[in-house]
Amino acid sequence: MATVRELLNRLRWDVGSRSAGVVIEVRDRRDGEETIEPVPFAAVSEVLPAGVVAAGGVFLPYHRIVRVRRGDEVLWPPDGGGRP
Repeated sequence: MATVRELLNRLRWDVGSRSAGVVIEVRDRRDGEETIEPVPFAAVSEVLPAGVVAAGGVFLPYHRIVRVRRGDEVLWPPDGGGRP
């Protein structure tokens, strides 16, 4: 099973990958409430060993990534489980 980092690197660097429309769903906590926020993959500027850097220099650690999808297709985790 590929890690989320492997998937994101593949989307970023493989010429044949289709990154258009890919959304990273990230767990966010504000004022004690947890929500899932969508981050367009196009906003990701770096894929690092511990997480990704999104627009505005916002660091998103892998343990906050819940799902990666393209439309209704879930790209990660492949079986609803997985590891960051």
